[in-house]
Amino acid sequence: MTTAVNTGGLTLDGVGKRFGRGTAAVTVLDDVAFDVPEGEFVAVVGPSGSGKTTLLNTVAGFVDPDVGQILVNGTPVTGPGPSRCVVFQEYAIFPWLTVRRNIEFGMRLRARRRPAAERRRIADRYLDLMGLTAFADALPKTLSGGMRQRVALARAYAVDPEILLMDEPFAALDAQTRETMQEALLEINQKERRTVLFVTHQVEEAIFLADRVVVMSARPARVQEIVPVPWRGPRHHELKTTPEFIELRRRIEAMLRGGHPTPEGQTA
Repeated sequence: MTTAVNTGGLTLDGVGKRFGRGTAAVTVLDDVAFDVPEGEFVAVVGPSGSGKTTLLNTVAGFVDPDVGQILVNGTPVTGPGPSRCVVFQEYAIFPWLTVRRNIEFGMRLRARRRPAAERRRIADRYLDLMGLTAFADALPKTLSGGMRQRVALARAYAVDPEILLMDEPFAALDAQTRETMQEALLEINQKERRTVLFVTHQVEEAIFLADRVVVMSARPARVQEIVPVPWRGPRHHELKTTPEFIELRRRIEAMLRGGHPTPEGQTA
């Protein structure tokens, strides 16, 4: 079993998961080990059907691993809990609540309950950060897809989790809105730094958003390589057109197709 070093934040230590029994059993995750230090943004990419969402669900505590363990700041994950908050692909906001009340919702729950005045102050902050102040009293049905996902992000940040888990949160958006939401996520995370595990099928998105990219193999999913992203500080979409960005994207895409890039970036 491969062992990840626990540095605080999130640690996956030799995680394995199988579904089914006997000859029908399918191994989805096999000895997955990596860590996400506190405050780091790590993206996970892999071939379609490789188990990326299963991996995220084990971290969330929705699915128990068969072997290995998951730690949040050194504490084993044994189920869902307030230390982690999930942002889903679909807009998991309540259609009968206003934008403000959606953002406040998590802060009303027993595990995270805050006084009314504090809830309002925190909601006001995230309404402002996400450009939603003018829509505070609107219902979700009156908002675009991008605006609804802004609400979901604001609600996730507002409950102040130790780990933010994002399962392809922009996949349902059109290309232009997706780019806008990527920049919005970068902006809010620079101001409100959180530990983030972000699953996506888009290599370009992973590189643009993350500090490191975990490249998974086809099923059964293993960690092929963990690729550091060299850019720090504010990022803008012009970065995606630079030769360095294009080369890094090409190398990771080659890994996903089954190639093995050499140190010079040439695919063997």
